[in-house]
Amino acid sequence: MFTCSVLRCVNPGSAFMAGNQSAALGYREAFVCAKHKALIESGTPWDMEGRNVLMGQDLAPILENWSVRPCVGSAGCTLTLEIAGQIKPVEVFLMPSEARTLSTCIAANGESGCA
Repeated sequence: MFTCSVLRCVNPGSAFMAGNQSAALGYREAFVCAKHKALIESGTPWDMEGRNVLMGQDLAPILENWSVRPCVGSAGCTLTLEIAGQIKPVEVFLMPSEARTLSTCIAANGESGCA
């Protein structure tokens, strides 16, 4: 008997759920219990980390808003992320190459969702 792949769930698994099937990440699936299968099928957000399924508090926090401002003194920009449940936004400085990489990654995954 296999247990549910959702982190900290000890219920027996009853069905396979397919994860991302992109060429870059490969095919991934997990065995989940009936309760978690129903939640996933109803649209509850989920992700996979290794063989574990992440849901609820184990998922990354939700991004509420973001902004970018060019740096006046150096080449690059400051990315500001406003995250649900946090009062203070997170700011990170991106060099031009990092900003391009991030932009390319977002554009490549924009049509099919995040990879």
